[in-house]
Amino acid sequence: MNLRAALVAGAVAALACGEGASSDPGTSAGLRVSPAQFVPGAAPDGEGGPLVAAVELPVATVTAGGRDFALRGFLDRDATAVAIQLRGDEGHWVATAGLPDTQVPDLVTFDVRLAFAPDLPPGPAELVLRAVDARGRAGEARPVPLTVTRAPVPDGALVITLAWDAQADLDLHVVQPDGIEIWRGNINGHEPPPPGQPPEAPEAWREGGLLDFDSNGGCALDGRRQESVLWASAPPPGRYRVLVDVSSLCGTSGSFWRVEARRDGRRIGAAVGHALEAHTRGSHGAGDGVLALSLDVE
Repeated sequence: MNLRAALVAGAVAALACGEGASSDPGTSAGLRVSPAQFVPGAAPDGEGGPLVAAVELPVATVTAGGRDFALRGFLDRDATAVAIQLRGDEGHWVATAGLPDTQVPDLVTFDVRLAFAPDLPPGPAELVLRAVDARGRAGEARPVPLTVTRAPVPDGALVITLAWDAQADLDLHVVQPDGIEIWRGNINGHEPPPPGQPPEAPEAWREGGLLDFDSNGGCALDGRRQESVLWASAPPPGRYRVLVDVSSLCGTSGSFWRVEARRDGRRIGAAVGHALEAHTRGSHGAGDGVLALSLDVE
């Protein structure tokens, strides 16, 4: 372990004191920071430690479930780490300070990526940053205001949406009351007439539920990370089953997901979950996946 790594390890241990050593990866926190170590509880108050000299976050608005937002900045030279917390969150993150900047040698740098939980409520939010030295002393807080938004949801009489936060291949499955399953292998819920009956109009299949998109299919990453099944007109009444199938994590360690159902714009159900490597096993066909919701629709 080099000197700076040892100093950072000491700073992390000092920050975590009083709470015990924790192996919590921060998977239930509203904010995730990489590379960084999660520490449960609030970040320390200022105790005469180093300062955060400057912060660069290119965006002021972030999306719940969004990830890979770049956060960079400068710290006083005696800082070995920076503590980053979403105000009100269940814990904070400690990221290692980098080398001094060649243009500003009196300061050290940090460079991390932020991800936000899919179920983070929309509205104003705030990041709080504090520089930390090798003894765990923190400086004054540096606030960074944010606005959290939700990814737009398509309109329809009934809309069931799956959204996730990592570049993985997840699939939405919706089983209608009549047993027809809508998913990437059967993108609409319309049942054609039996053989011998008069043919339908070419657009009749659009009257049922329709899958709008197969995001990240086959790990062809499109950045969308959202799929919806929509009914433009009144859906068939009865019980609907909503499943989430993890086709592939596409090299990521996992992904948080959120399912939401809306009837005429009003939310009638929601669920969240975490996709892990174990969930990628199976045939990934009809009926596969974790049951996220059961809905009774009138």
